[in-house]
Amino acid sequence: MSDSKYSVLFMRDDRDVTRYRVSPFWLKIFIFIQVFLLLCAVGGIYMGVRGFKINADLHSDNKGLEQRLVDAEVRLERLGNMEKILQSYDPNELQSLLSAATTEVEQHDQERVEVDLNKIFTRFDSRQVGVENLQAKITKNKLSLSFELNNLQASKSMAGQVDFSFVKKDGTSVPAKTNKRDLVFQIQRFKRIQTTFLLPDGLDKKDVFGLRMEIKGKDGDVIFAETYPFYHILA
Repeated sequence: MSDSKYSVLFMRDDRDVTRYRVSPFWLKIFIFIQVFLLLCAVGGIYMGVRGFKINADLHSDNKGLEQRLVDAEVRLERLGNMEKILQSYDPNELQSLLSAATTEVEQHDQERVEVDLNKIFTRFDSRQVGVENLQAKITKNKLSLSFELNNLQASKSMAGQVDFSFVKKDGTSVPAKTNKRDLVFQIQRFKRIQTTFLLPDGLDKKDVFGLRMEIKGKDGDVIFAETYPFYHILA
């Protein structure tokens, strides 16, 4: 029937039964409103989760851009250091160094000696350790060396070995006979390293261009390498 209605009873122990008559139209409206509110709640939750995910992605992209900026600054600093080396180096000695890479050296069988300048000057940095305040002093034929070794891996300690070689002005290199116990490290944050070793026999200070440092991790792989000209590090 068109005028039929629903009866809604409310019963309490301490009062009489209360009855309300509700038209089917208003009951449908009430149910529709409840469904609409439920859909709004679900939609709000979805948009909140989606917004959180978008924000997390933007945060990750921002960190990636910051890392790229840091890498670009490191590369720019390396280029600046190389430019300073070329500007401060004696042009005659630099010409001699470059010429040594392309000329023949008579050694018994007239064997050609090739100098790999990339191996001498290329800086390698895996961003696991950092070297700061490298200072050297030569007394007669003895070289005293000190530097700070920093652990750039905040989540774990670093262990390994530091090796040095002398880079001569003709572009060749001679391994340094170092005290290995001074140059073995295991650090959580940083360590001040000091060591002393002799110049190789027959090698004078005036024949040396600088020091080549190589730092190896505990697995033996090189994690840092750089050439330091003497005019930058000698006290």
